Amino acid sequence: MKAVILAAGVGSRLAPLTNDRPKSLVEVGGKSFLFRQLELLAAAGIPSQDVIVVGGYKIDFLRDALTRGGFACPILFNDHFSDWNNFYSLLVAREALGGSDFLQLDGDTILDGKLLPKILAATGDALVAVDCRDELDDETMKVELAGDRVRAISKKLDPARCAGEYIGVTRLAASAAAKIFEDLTRFPAENLTHEYYEHAYHRLTGSGVVPFGIVDVHDCTVLEIDTVEDLRRAEALLGHG
Repeated sequence: MKAVILAAGVGSRLAPLTNDRPKSLVEVGGKSFLFRQLELLAAAGIPSQDVIVVGGYKIDFLRDALTRGGFACPILFNDHFSDWNNFYSLLVAREALGGSDFLQLDGDTILDGKLLPKILAATGDALVAVDCRDELDDETMKVELAGDRVRAISKKLDPARCAGEYIGVTRLAASAAAKIFEDLTRFPAENLTHEYYEHAYHRLTGSGVVPFGIVDVHDCTVLEIDTVEDLRRAEALLGHG
């Protein structure tokens, strides 16, 4: 099992904290989002040498920080980090994964110690971690179910029809990942460079090519950090506010 952390983004809404560093290296409670994720992955049995970090913005800062932190992650460069959406960051990791099963994590989330073991222990070739709850809005990456299978995943879905929010953690078996990557390669020709990687999940689960299941993580702590206000809430929750 390997892991991919998507850490290419600018994080403009966290400025000025991101003026000199990528978003994933902003600190909360004295430790960056990225370092927290790497420590949780190691605790779950995935050491840093098996974690691919996809960078873009301020990638030299990223390389230096990982080296100084004692992490041995392969670092890949997304040369479209500033003009394409994050679908390409996931696609960049394709060759480095070498056909392995893997976990994919968005680099701007803070997770507790329960979540990764929970998704690793679950059964299924394609699984998304979902915070099953009712309070969903237009910015939420919403998940609609058909029985125990994902019917759709998109920000554009009707909240009343959805089970909860996808929180940026996915587990893919190699067979499912191959189909995901194949779909992602089509995005540029289809003028979908503005899309999130979740759009491939949406298309493939909706067509039944890659039926996604969910892991309900409503009982886990998950914080997506997009703004300074999010960061303040995270500091308070972690007892550093």
